[in-house]
Amino acid sequence: MNLTLNNFMQRLKDAIAVLLGKANAIKHIPKKDVVYNNEEFSEEKQQYLDSITIEFLFAEFGENRTNGGGVSFDEESRLYLSLKTLKQYFPNAKYTVYSDFDLEIDGVELIKVSSPVVDASHPRYGYRTADYYKFMALVNSKADFKCILDSDMQIVSSDIVALIHLTQKFGFCVPYNDRQLLRNDMQISKDTQEIIDDSLGMGHSYNQSPMTLWQSDERGQLFYKTCADVMKNDPSRASLVMWKTAWQTGVYPYILPKQWCVCDGNEGIGNEVILHVGHKSIKEYYNDNR
Repeated sequence: MNLTLNNFMQRLKDAIAVLLGKANAIKHIPKKDVVYNNEEFSEEKQQYLDSITIEFLFAEFGENRTNGGGVSFDEESRLYLSLKTLKQYFPNAKYTVYSDFDLEIDGVELIKVSSPVVDASHPRYGYRTADYYKFMALVNSKADFKCILDSDMQIVSSDIVALIHLTQKFGFCVPYNDRQLLRNDMQISKDTQEIIDDSLGMGHSYNQSPMTLWQSDERGQLFYKTCADVMKNDPSRASLVMWKTAWQTGVYPYILPKQWCVCDGNEGIGNEVILHVGHKSIKEYYNDNR
């Protein structure tokens, strides 16, 4: 009883200190027991997977890179987590990386390229180039199912197989953007531009990992090719490039729910499929369960 009362009094004191401006509120996210859905693929499911071609793609530019979450990568660990966890579910898939340097990784085909994106002096040039090749990698792939994703993703559930079926059904998929509203995204993000179309920025913003395409789906091909063209000639943040493309063409992707790219602020969401562990809070929250 005394412990409960003492705890209550301490919380009350902390709350008063915050109200008086003598302390800052700290968001505390209690950890839940995380249970990922992992089941062996049925014989029928495995036969289906063996009947189609599957390719996972990466775009890695700059030998020394720090991601948007502040995590640095060296060559040895460049694709490690994404590659390792993907291969647990898709050992027979093709793996390909687009890069501007000799990124040699066992079991991964290297496509060495140079950047066609304008304004090479821009501080976000590397990010812009990577996003350009994310779009083009999907366009260029000859696989039935192709998926581009970042190198700091961790696949944690056999539900990953549903991504193939969602893509086959809808043609092409991109992940939910936690900022949701494009206007919000442009106000708080880097490498933005003024939104000049009649939407006023009141449309949905997109994220970029994972993005998928089924075979040569015409709408998906048009969308990603136009994204690449916009990024090449009028580069900016990829979410804005994708919005410009959707507005220009009237073609837009199926948006995957949060579980397909669990980012900062969505810790403990449940039914997680892919964790964006390049976000420090995600890595720390799920560390005990990884």
